[in-house]
Amino acid sequence: MRIVATRWAISVPGVRKTACGAIVIGLLSWPSVGALASPQQTSESSPQSVTSSGDPKPDTVTIETQRQRNLIERQISTFVGEVATHFADESIARWEPPVCPLVAGLSRGEGEFVLARLSQIARNAGVLLGPEKCAPNFAIIATSNPQAMLEKWWSRNPRLFIEDRGIGGVKQFISKDRPIRVWYNANNACTLGAVEVEEGVAYPKCAVESHISAGVGWTHVRQIQSVIVVVDLGHIRSLSIGQITDYIAMVGLAQIRENPKLGTAPTILHLFDATGATRPQGLSSWDQAFLGALNSANQGTGMQVSLIKLRMKQNLIK
Repeated sequence: MRIVATRWAISVPGVRKTACGAIVIGLLSWPSVGALASPQQTSESSPQSVTSSGDPKPDTVTIETQRQRNLIERQISTFVGEVATHFADESIARWEPPVCPLVAGLSRGEGEFVLARLSQIARNAGVLLGPEKCAPNFAIIATSNPQAMLEKWWSRNPRLFIEDRGIGGVKQFISKDRPIRVWYNANNACTLGAVEVEEGVAYPKCAVESHISAGVGWTHVRQIQSVIVVVDLGHIRSLSIGQITDYIAMVGLAQIRENPKLGTAPTILHLFDATGATRPQGLSSWDQAFLGALNSANQGTGMQVSLIKLRMKQNLIK
């Protein structure tokens, strides 16, 4: 199957540029997240995952016995296998174009906090950020009626979703009732970047038709072109803006499986299956290690998953 390898940008009216060069938009009469904690409150309650210099400060643990070390290694392997959306014949997806975030439905202060925090997490993970004037490709939209909003947006922009996996997935995404839902526009590209042009459209042109080139690695790699994150305001009122932002960063900077079996792994992905004080307050050292390993491991090799696990272990086990 030929997959069009084109850059997809989100087109939404009402865009305005903030002082930090990112994008904040106000759409129609969508409400602000008034029940969320303010950015100032969040900065005090969120975990100290970033130092004053902006560098990550993972809460690593010294492993005292080989048995404990082996246990942590198995937990890391299970964590990677569960959270990363991965098919047997293609690589784990990661961002190809520089990320250009857009926020809608929040107050200006909340929106700028989200943009600043998301940008810092992306930089720490090795994800490229777009320049000051860039086409938005990471949309974060807060609304009290997600389904109606998405249906209206899709009718106005039929190319909003890449449908290479079928239109049924799009309809399910629109109608699904989740506190935060995520749509990934991703497609296949050749590891060598070769293309052919047919009627003005560029297609991947790979030297080998099979997905795995003998003894080398993936012929095609999966690339995220854009992400749409929709926050249901009615489902997040007990959470802080910091918790929401860190969750969005984790599920938006990597293609995360929708219902991973997380066990006891320390991760922000527990945000909606935990309650009260047991809810994570922000990205964990495991989350940061996963994002960093995903973006530093060679995506073109068939050993990509093993490399991600290895780099996480090196980061977390001292």
